[in-house]
Amino acid sequence: MKGITPVIALVMLMLITVGMVGIAYAWFSGLLVTQTEKGISVPPGGAYCAGGKISVLIQNNGATSNVIGADVIIAQVDGTDVPTDGDSGLDNEKMPDTATIAPGSAALVIQTWQCGGASCSSGSHIVRVGTRTGVVESTAFCK
Repeated sequence: MKGITPVIALVMLMLITVGMVGIAYAWFSGLLVTQTEKGISVPPGGAYCAGGKISVLIQNNGATSNVIGADVIIAQVDGTDVPTDGDSGLDNEKMPDTATIAPGSAALVIQTWQCGGASCSSGSHIVRVGTRTGVVESTAFCK
C-alpha cells in the first residue's frame, strides 16, 4: 500500500487552510458592510412631542446606501406599531415605503403619531425604530 508523501500532505493541508480563511474573510467582510451601510440613529432631540403628537426623526449613518421606507421594519411608540403610510388615511403614519434618506441625511420616520387616540398623555413615551441592521430606541417627552 502506498501513501502520499509528507510534502504533498503538507501542501494539501495548507491549501485547505488558506481556502477556509479566504471563505471566512469574504463572509465576515460582506456581513460587516451590510450592517454598516444602512445604519440609522435617532439624533438628540429627534424623538419629540408637539401638541400631544409624537414625531421621530432618523438619520442615515451609512456611507453610500440610501435608507428607504421599506427598510424600516419596526416603527413603534410604547410598543404599539405605527401603520405604514396609506394604511389608515390619517396623518399619524410611518414614512412611505418609497421615501428615501440619503447618507448623512435625516427624515421623519414617524410623523404626528397620536398614541392611538386624540393625543398622547403627558410623560415619557418609548419609541423604537428598526431596520435589518438594528433597532434604535429613544424617548419622547410630552407635557
